[in-house]
Amino acid sequence: MSLFTSRHSCILADVIEENEMLYRLAIVEDNATARGNLRSHILPLGQFEISSFSNGTELKSALKKQNFELILMDFHLGQSKNGVEWVQQLRQSRYIKPSTGIIFITSDRMPQTIGQIIDLHPDLLIIKPYTIATITRSISHYLDYREYASSALFSLDNDDPRDAVAKLTSLMRKNLPPKIKSDVQKLKARLLIEAGQVKLAKSLYDTVLEKSDKVLWAQWGKIKCQYINGDWQHCSEQLETMMNSNLAKDKALEWLAGLSFEQQNWDRAEYYLEQINVSDLSAQATKLKSITYQKQDKVIEGIDLLQRKRDVNRAARDKYTEFTFELAAFYLSIAEHQPHNNRTQSVSQAKRLVGVAGRNQGDLQLIQKRDFLLAYSALLEGDEEKARHYVSGDNMQAFTRTDPPTLLTAAKVFSGLGDKEQAKNLVVMAHQRNQKLLNIAEQVTNSDALFSGEIDMGIAEERATQLNEEGTILFVDKKYTNAMDKFYSAAQLMPEVSAFHLNLLQCMVEAKQAVFRRTNVTVLISSLKQMNKMNVANKKRFEQIQHAVAKKNDLFSAPSPTTTTSTQPFPESS
Repeated sequence: MSLFTSRHSCILADVIEENEMLYRLAIVEDNATARGNLRSHILPLGQFEISSFSNGTELKSALKKQNFELILMDFHLGQSKNGVEWVQQLRQSRYIKPSTGIIFITSDRMPQTIGQIIDLHPDLLIIKPYTIATITRSISHYLDYREYASSALFSLDNDDPRDAVAKLTSLMRKNLPPKIKSDVQKLKARLLIEAGQVKLAKSLYDTVLEKSDKVLWAQWGKIKCQYINGDWQHCSEQLETMMNSNLAKDKALEWLAGLSFEQQNWDRAEYYLEQINVSDLSAQATKLKSITYQKQDKVIEGIDLLQRKRDVNRAARDKYTEFTFELAAFYLSIAEHQPHNNRTQSVSQAKRLVGVAGRNQGDLQLIQKRDFLLAYSALLEGDEEKARHYVSGDNMQAFTRTDPPTLLTAAKVFSGLGDKEQAKNLVVMAHQRNQKLLNIAEQVTNSDALFSGEIDMGIAEERATQLNEEGTILFVDKKYTNAMDKFYSAAQLMPEVSAFHLNLLQCMVEAKQAVFRRTNVTVLISSLKQMNKMNVANKKRFEQIQHAVAKKNDLFSAPSPTTTTSTQPFPESS
């Protein structure tokens, strides 16, 4: 090797080593001047490879080819979706890695806007006009935090939230700078929820709120924990207080509507949603409201609402497409519960709308959504051959980025084509993804549709048995909150099976919890007394549980849990 070649190789190695230490940063800003200014402010830091985009569509295209360690996102992006909506969509479809930092930049000081951004749990929020010093200080803080939390973030990207929690716990024992400690606490609490350790997460949120009860991310985190725990009474009470804050009012109304929807109190859900201006309804809240109308046989109102939101967003292609697909799905939900000879008008409307939304689409997710909706339309018309044609495409078996509603539509299609196993797998996948969503309006509408779909597809019994088995394993491991969720879901799918209700009851007693979602210990006991099909072992177990409840009547007649005694250690399956 010559001296020149050797020197050249060394220099190249140094450059490569230096580049490996650079972070990839994306700037998403629709104003070209502002975009250029941000880039010129950040470049002198010397720690970033910077890419610039004018909207979320451009960012999404780039994310298909590379990841970014940090995204600077403007809130208002012209007539497209806003920055919050784009981050939600890209996270849900797994384009943004869990470790990716999000910094929002906005000149909009409206409480509703700031509230939306804070609800997304960004790493930082910068209000315009900003100075170079502000940008530099904010980004430097993020990089310091990222260096402290790098090991945990690595575990997070490897889909191991429990390991990430363990590393964050170890990190918090160190003498961290106050602001870094707050960031670590926020991440740890969120990951505890994802790992199913809801009580620990709530305890962490309580610790933060003891120091300052105005920390909005901790307030919402605590409410999320109450919701997951099935403690809907305290969840509702907390949400009522949040309505006094301009930053949180609309989201509190959405949550209260979602809770009412889950309790099948349709008119109450409508009452809460009516208090939000139609122009301020998120896509998820709009869908919840339209389905709430449908539950009350107000189909015309549901169609009108979706059509109005669609018309208002005609100039914003992304939102227009989203509401067009939603309206098409609404028509199909009408058709699927009509006699075959009455479906023609609803299915025709759905197909027309799907054609409009799917025209000239280059996005594979939306193409997949389009083709599954068209396949389901064909099945509703009795044309299996056409349905098979629509699902024959290469991308119709790739579900890595598919959203829960499309997974359910796909399950209905495969079920209609005789592939029950694939239908069941897709439903399970849809449930798993739905549980990770942060928006309650989206969660409850998806959950309601999934349970109805499982019953209509004839897989409810198999799914309920599977959920009961999973709940039993969790019960043995004393993971009572997760076990209650499984037993509760099994009982919802097969309400006539006493064993599922009995398992839920025993789990609630063991967890020292009198109320779970829309049931309580007293109601469960009363229901079980009226059920005739119960084997000898379950009858004996039921008697023991009743005896334990009677000894602690002050607890189990109360609206919230405090203490109780144990019964048999293991709930029998059906």
